Amino acid sequence: MSLRDPQARHHFFQRCHDLGVTGAKIDFFDHEAKETIDLYQSCLKEAAEQKLLLDFHGANKPTGESRTWPNELTREAVKGMEASKLVDRATHGTTLPFTRLLAGPAEYTPVIFGERRANTTWTHQIASAAILSAPLLTYGANPAKIVTNACVEMIKSIPSVWDETIVLPPSEIGEIAIFARRSGPTWFLAIMNGTTARKVRIPLSFLPKGDYRTSLVRDNKDGTAGETTLDTALRSSNSLTVDLHAGGGFLARFSRK
Repeated sequence: MSLRDPQARHHFFQRCHDLGVTGAKIDFFDHEAKETIDLYQSCLKEAAEQKLLLDFHGANKPTGESRTWPNELTREAVKGMEASKLVDRATHGTTLPFTRLLAGPAEYTPVIFGERRANTTWTHQIASAAILSAPLLTYGANPAKIVTNACVEMIKSIPSVWDETIVLPPSEIGEIAIFARRSGPTWFLAIMNGTTARKVRIPLSFLPKGDYRTSLVRDNKDGTAGETTLDTALRSSNSLTVDLHAGGGFLARFSRK
């Protein structure tokens, strides 16, 4: 079915609505000619009339359409996990938060535990779900690999939308991304490291007053990951020192006690 045909497009969206479908992923726009840009608008308008959400793949970068059409959840417009031959994913992943993601959400399809993660660790991959934002957060890993992962509880707890984001030092494009993000009363500290191993000290001054129960995901020596819960509560006056592998990562969740 070609959604470029107005009648076929109307029938498709109407059928989705009648079947109780929530939304659709639409692919293969592939260029930025005027008729293609107009097609985004037509799809968003007609999908909104049928109360459908949309996810664009094979798409150009967002240019603010979601301000007019909030039924656009996300779009690809990024060399994500589908790019199977990408060798230096650590540099790529630590560049995107400060470049492509400034334009709007990206469906990177994060979190892969197999060879496609290239020079990144499991923890880097898990942290990418908290940094590479998308209101429709689609994981790339086989679901069986997620539910049997030692860090499954942390993975399940990562929100797809955030109420507050603070980018922390020593973040640097292509080197390291450190984000403190809040969803409701819960805070996350997510780190994606580039190709240089390093030790970083992160003050927890972003936390509001109070005691926080803290769960951590850290790299194992073999590139896998483990999740632990600290025995003592942490406060905004505390800091965390993290040893990061090359291509490594870190993720912490702070829940008010």
